[in-house]
Amino acid sequence: MHTSPHPQPYRRTIFAALMEVVKIDLIVVPAGFVVAIAFWIIGLGSQLPYSAIPEWAFALWATVSGLSVSTLGFDFSLAPSLVTVGLWLLVATGAKRVVRGTAADSPTESDEDPGGWWALMGTALGTFVVAYAGPLLVVSVLVGQATVTPVGFLRLFLFLVTAVAWAFIRVRGIGDIPGLAVIADDTWNVSVGLTRRLLWAAAALGAIVLVVGIVIRWSDVADTVQVYSSPVAAGIGLIVVQALFAPSIVYSALSWSAGTGVSIGGAGTSSAFTSSMAPVPDVHVLQLLEGDYPAWTAAAPALLVLLGLLCVILGRDRARDIAAQSWLGLGVAIGILFVALEVLALFAGGALGPLGLSGFGPSALTSALAITGWIGVGMTAGLLLIRLSGLHTEYSEFAEDDEEDADDYEDGTAGAFEEDRTADAFDEDNAEPVADDIVDEDEPR
Repeated sequence: MHTSPHPQPYRRTIFAALMEVVKIDLIVVPAGFVVAIAFWIIGLGSQLPYSAIPEWAFALWATVSGLSVSTLGFDFSLAPSLVTVGLWLLVATGAKRVVRGTAADSPTESDEDPGGWWALMGTALGTFVVAYAGPLLVVSVLVGQATVTPVGFLRLFLFLVTAVAWAFIRVRGIGDIPGLAVIADDTWNVSVGLTRRLLWAAAALGAIVLVVGIVIRWSDVADTVQVYSSPVAAGIGLIVVQALFAPSIVYSALSWSAGTGVSIGGAGTSSAFTSSMAPVPDVHVLQLLEGDYPAWTAAAPALLVLLGLLCVILGRDRARDIAAQSWLGLGVAIGILFVALEVLALFAGGALGPLGLSGFGPSALTSALAITGWIGVGMTAGLLLIRLSGLHTEYSEFAEDDEEDADDYEDGTAGAFEEDRTADAFDEDNAEPVADDIVDEDEPR
């Protein structure tokens, strides 16, 4: 007869999840107030009320998490992505501890109650998500002037789901996830390693595109800060602000290279194929989006293809591993890459004040698809080159040779062992009597 599980593991699980959320809130909320107080001191000349401090603190928390905020007469929905990445890592680390503690309480499924393990894990992760998102939504809407738009809610949802999924896979792997258990561990590990290389290489490529653009447009970039009363202070402040949006800026560079481009306030789109004359605020990287480009920039998508190609073929051992997993491993890597880029695309666009930043960023619908497509073409070409070069055949031959050597070693070892046993037996039959050497023959026996 089926019996209900004992409530004590659930109580411990819920309490552990709540404590992890409290730890995160004790870091995030005071940090938001510190930033809000700094902004309040800067704006003290306007005689701002003290009520602006909690409003800005919770508005910052909402914006970093992906929600839209309307305050001071402007719409803010472009998250400072570098801060968002830090908050995501903080939430993912807390979820990881929740998963590890829950897995320790119930390490395996029970044959009598196969759903008990997932019920306990679902309770832990559900409590963690609700306990974090609930207070965030309440204080953001009531105090932080946040508006729950469909895009904002989607970004918050993906923010939490991806953090929890990453934590679960890091602790438990994919064997417990229905639908993913069919993927072998070796295939998954190779695909994750390939995706990690692709993301780091894509970040490096985006930075290179930005550097080349700054070199080409150096005069425009240098003249940007001259419109401010204090060019030195403005330059330092703009560099700090751009650093806070660094992941979004790098992703925008990739979208520009892929041809989907970057939208500038709804007045136009700037990409490697098209130029825009829309006015932009006086910010360094935004000057790269205005004006015409040299004709050779139309070949920018080839950089993404080359990126995918090199990430597959560079490194003999890595190429062998990718060839061993074949098209399944490549498809899994492309799928993980698309999910990561789509989440970045959603956080890379939004509104941040007037003019060109009223609706700024790459298209969330097409940019991730285009970037993944170009890189996927290079990855496919790389795998085909590996197959044509015969490296995968060489890998298979090495594996077969290793198996044959192992079999020969086992047979030889067994034969030598039998010979040693035969020799020992022969020696035992012809062993000299030790007592005859000790006992004197004249001595009576």
